[in-house]
Amino acid sequence: MDKKIEYCENVLPRVSRTFAPTIRRLPKGLRLPVTVAYLLCRVADTIEDSPDLTIDQKKHMLTLYANIFAQNDSTAYQQLLALLQHLPQQTEDEKLTHNLPILMDVFRSFSVAMQGHIARWVAEMSLGMRKYAQAKQKRRFSFLKSMKELDEYTYYVAGTVGYLLTELFYFYSSKITPMVKHRLEQLAESFGKGLQLVNIIRDTAADLRRGQSYIPDELLHKYQLTRESIFKKENADRAQQLFNELIQDAVNHLDKALDYTLTIPKGETRIRLFCILPLFWALRTLELIQRNTLSLLGSEKIKISKYVIRKEFFLALIHVNSNRMLRWYYNRIRSAIARPALNMR
Repeated sequence: MDKKIEYCENVLPRVSRTFAPTIRRLPKGLRLPVTVAYLLCRVADTIEDSPDLTIDQKKHMLTLYANIFAQNDSTAYQQLLALLQHLPQQTEDEKLTHNLPILMDVFRSFSVAMQGHIARWVAEMSLGMRKYAQAKQKRRFSFLKSMKELDEYTYYVAGTVGYLLTELFYFYSSKITPMVKHRLEQLAESFGKGLQLVNIIRDTAADLRRGQSYIPDELLHKYQLTRESIFKKENADRAQQLFNELIQDAVNHLDKALDYTLTIPKGETRIRLFCILPLFWALRTLELIQRNTLSLLGSEKIKISKYVIRKEFFLALIHVNSNRMLRWYYNRIRSAIARPALNMR
C-alpha cells in the first residue's frame, strides 16, 4: 500500500499545477484523502475531455464510473477498466486514468465514512459530466445553450468539489462545528464554480480547437458573436464585453469563496491556506486576461508567473489567520478587475 500511496502523491503535481502545491499544505490527516479525491475527479474529467472518445462512449463510461461510487458496482468497475484500455497513454491525465486500480485501492483503504463522503460527490460529478459531454467525432457538437446551463455545468464539474471538501473538512476538524459546516455548505458551491469559470475563460481557445466550447449560445447571441468570430480582431470590443461578463460572474463566485475561506476557524491554518491561495491566483489570472483578451487566442496557456505565485503564497501565509487582512488583500487584487461594460443594444 505504501507504494500505491507514494504513486498518488507523486502523480498529483503532474496533473495539477494549481492544486498540488496547496494540497501539500493541508494537515496530514487530510492530505491523502483530498489527494485521492482530487485524482478520482480528475479521472472523470479526463474521460469527459478526451478527444479520442465519441459522445456515446463518454456517456457510457461516465455512467459506469458513477455507478462504481454510487452503488459500489464491481461489474461496472470491470467494464470500465476494459474500456479504458482503448484510451491512449500520451498525456499525464491519460496515464493516471490507466492507473485507476491504484487509486481505487488507496480509496478503499480509507474508513467507510471517509469513502462515503468522497464517493457521493464523485458520483454526482460523473453523472453531471455525462449530461454535458461534448465530442468532435462525427461533428456531434452539443454546446451549452444558456447561462443557466453554464451554471449547472459548473456545479457538476466544480461545485460538487466544494461540497466534497466541506464534508472532508468537517470529518477531520473538531473545530468545524455543525453551525460552521452549515455556513460552509451555503458557500461551498461558489468555491468550486468561481475557480472553474476562470478555467473556462482561460481555456476558451484551446477548447474550441478541440471542438468544445463552454461559452453558451445565449451569451454569444447577446454580443452578436459566434464561436468562429469571437477571436477576430474586428470583433475585439464585443469579445471584450463578453469576457467581461464571464469574468464578473467568476468574481461574484470568488467573493463567496472568500467568505467560505474566512468561515473556516482560524485554528485550521493549513485548511485556510489551502482555500485562499487558489482564490488569489484565480484573480491574478482574470487580471491578465482582462488586460489583453486577444491573448486568449494564443497557443500558449495564460499563466501567472512563478514570481506572482510565490508572492501570493507568502502574503497568504503571513495573513492567513487575519480575516481583515485577507479580505483587504483580496479586494486589492479584485479592484484591478473592471466591471463589465453595458450590453450593446
